[in-house]
Amino acid sequence: MKKSLYICGIIVLASTGMARAALDFGGDWTANTVIPDGNPVGIAVSQTFSSYAGYTLTSVDVALNISGGFNGDLYGSLVYQPANGNAATEILLNRVGTTTGNPFGSAGSGFNVTLSDTGTANGSIHNAPGNPMGTWLPDSSSSLNGTFGGLAANGTWTLFLADMSVGGGTETLNSWGLDIEAVPEPAEYSLVAGALLMVASVWRRRR
Repeated sequence: MKKSLYICGIIVLASTGMARAALDFGGDWTANTVIPDGNPVGIAVSQTFSSYAGYTLTSVDVALNISGGFNGDLYGSLVYQPANGNAATEILLNRVGTTTGNPFGSAGSGFNVTLSDTGTANGSIHNAPGNPMGTWLPDSSSSLNGTFGGLAANGTWTLFLADMSVGGGTETLNSWGLDIEAVPEPAEYSLVAGALLMVASVWRRRR
């Protein structure tokens, strides 16, 4: 009986030591990049993460600090290319404030916001007046976590921004950031459990 308790203790300790905790990573990056007026080619800035093998994404928040220009001119998207797998895209800005009755959109001049699935209190950034701050939902019918959740954590994120209408001046992307959460892939737990069961089985046969 003591031997059984001893080997069970080893298995519990091993599984505890091998299991990995959830991660919260990302960063804030200074860009100071002008977005050309009336040019759909726009700008693209990227960040690559390569230290999170064995993890999958669960949530993504995006910070944008943009100044100048005309908010109703801006289109923006976030593209994620996992190290292995297909790319995924989420629309962040889609000419804020434009409607059938207002084709020019919001006359605001800049953003200092976080786009997140938790931004339900303020609603969609598409309806944000003036120069919005705080946390908003992205300007999309889908969600950030729905688009990127479940993808491998290692990969390249690319922020694309373009001014889609001539006039209204130029905007500047001052900085942008990502707050990313990821958890160990389920397959890892299966491998650990399988290895521990094999150890227990061999021990029983040798008793």
